[in-house]
Amino acid sequence: MQIRVLGCHGSQTPGCNTTSFLLDGNILVDAGAITSSLTIEEQVNIDYVLVTHAHLDHVRDIMFLADNICYLQKGRPLTVIGTRNIIDTLRTHLFNNIIWPDFSLIPSPENPVLKFKAIKPGEKMKLGDVGITAILVNHVIETVSYAIESKKGSFIIIGDTGPTEEVWKTANKMSDLKAVFIETSLPNSMKEVAEITGHLTPSGLEEELKKLNAPNHNIYLYHMKIQYREAIQREIAMIRDRDIHVLEDGEVIQI
Repeated sequence: MQIRVLGCHGSQTPGCNTTSFLLDGNILVDAGAITSSLTIEEQVNIDYVLVTHAHLDHVRDIMFLADNICYLQKGRPLTVIGTRNIIDTLRTHLFNNIIWPDFSLIPSPENPVLKFKAIKPGEKMKLGDVGITAILVNHVIETVSYAIESKKGSFIIIGDTGPTEEVWKTANKMSDLKAVFIETSLPNSMKEVAEITGHLTPSGLEEELKKLNAPNHNIYLYHMKIQYREAIQREIAMIRDRDIHVLEDGEVIQI
């Protein structure tokens, strides 16, 4: 499976996009950077958007993606997947015909641009040949990670989180787990802020990785606040016995 990093930062400046991963050209995990990163032809190929949580840096480009494909007459709806709470939040606060048109009713309820599909935490869902499972993590609002399973191997993309448990239990049961994508947003000096906002520091990441039984999995780091990138990278470099790679926008990873 090809994973294209459209955005991997916890804040935005020119050249640094917020979170969005494109899987095999047609499945997105989060939507912080779609329409600014993909051509119209690439946007039309997207069939699913898996939403980890409803914070704006993870969902905002669903609005612009829906608007773009509305006028291209794609012929099939874009499916937005999340927990019932996440979907209700998107419908209430974004696709409410005030902030943005409700594209689940345009051009008609029978033939919409997008549709919402709820997934329960712990439930496995099939998207073609790909299996996905939503797993609750520990953020300030309801947030899930996604375990992604394909014939070529499996990986987990962990949504914004502080210290958490269930996702590691799932990871340790996956015999073909190849990689874990996980956030680290703030430096160790901002531990208190990280705790309040439901994020990890490098020391917090080190403690979380102790819950992962196999030490040889590839760890891909994202969601750094740009202002603290150098400090975070110095502190990450101090973590021993783990293969940690700090992601960059535009990077392509093969699983």
